[in-house]
Amino acid sequence: MIRVVIAGDDDGDAAELAMALRDAGIEVVYTGPLRTAEQVAATVVQEDADAVGFRGTDEAAVAELRGLLVERGAEDVVVFPSTAAPDEIVQSLTGTDTRRSESTRTT
Repeated sequence: MIRVVIAGDDDGDAAELAMALRDAGIEVVYTGPLRTAEQVAATVVQEDADAVGFRGTDEAAVAELRGLLVERGAEDVVVFPSTAAPDEIVQSLTGTDTRRSESTRTT
């Protein structure tokens, strides 16, 4: 099973991502608003995560997180930027397109 750590503010963005991942059958570890890349990296390593969504942060913090993960031997962890859409993240992790069809036709 895929395990993803989500760190971010409770502004709805992180919760939306967590629900999309959960609905796709992905295990979610939601940390809440961890403030530093150091805290997030420690959680990712502790949870043995496959990926991390660091929501509500800038690119500098994401780059710092990537560096910390490499230092800790977790260079294979996928880091999603805060701008990535939940459907894009689910698709990249599972290889499945989760967007709803625009067709209303049934068989």
